[in-house]
Amino acid sequence: MDHTKKLSLDRNALKYIAVIAMMIDHIAMYLLSPAFSIPLYASMRTIGRLTAPIMCFFLASGFRYTSSKKKYGQRLFIFALISQPAYMFAHYPHLKLDDFNMIATLFLCFIMLLCYESIGNKILKWLAVFAVIAVSAFCDWGMIAPLWVLLFYIYRDDLKAQLIAFSTACVLTVASDVWFCVSNGYHWYGELWQLGVFLAVPMFLLYDGRGGRKSGFSKWFFYIVYPSHLAAIGLIRLLTK
Repeated sequence: MDHTKKLSLDRNALKYIAVIAMMIDHIAMYLLSPAFSIPLYASMRTIGRLTAPIMCFFLASGFRYTSSKKKYGQRLFIFALISQPAYMFAHYPHLKLDDFNMIATLFLCFIMLLCYESIGNKILKWLAVFAVIAVSAFCDWGMIAPLWVLLFYIYRDDLKAQLIAFSTACVLTVASDVWFCVSNGYHWYGELWQLGVFLAVPMFLLYDGRGGRKSGFSKWFFYIVYPSHLAAIGLIRLLTK
């Protein structure tokens, strides 16, 4: 890749952007009411749509380049377990018992790619892939996040194809959200902030393929911040009741 362009982002920079966008999104989601300021709420939720596509993009990349798929999978599983109590605390009392956090979703995406790579029989392979995608319906960003990961992985050697596939999936997702609003008696534009997922496209175009500075901080940053900020949000909500 060309590292000489004036503006570029390495992997660490994109992950930090994803974390900041996530926190902005969750502050609006958990602590603000749309009635307080609909433009502010919608703007913050729109920015927050950046996070999931970026994490899915790097999961597909990480699966390909990790030195140990076993350790990668174990790390996702452990932090999915650690994050669930904080996720439940932040959502309380609106969380259903069958609702799991984003790292659990990423773990299922990892399992899906294992199935895609390791099962030789095409029929069994795709049955396993679709089964994992179906199970993800019980998780944050269920169904769509595994689809993004799968598309990012299948077209991993062609950025243009990745972006076309990703954008197509996003159009279908936003269209389904509009249909959901209409069919349930809400304004059709009620969740148009979901269009924020397209903000990920320029981020991917700016990605220069570099990992960024290697450090324990950058490696564990997302895993630690994710449950920590959810626990903090839950505590704020509890104290401000």
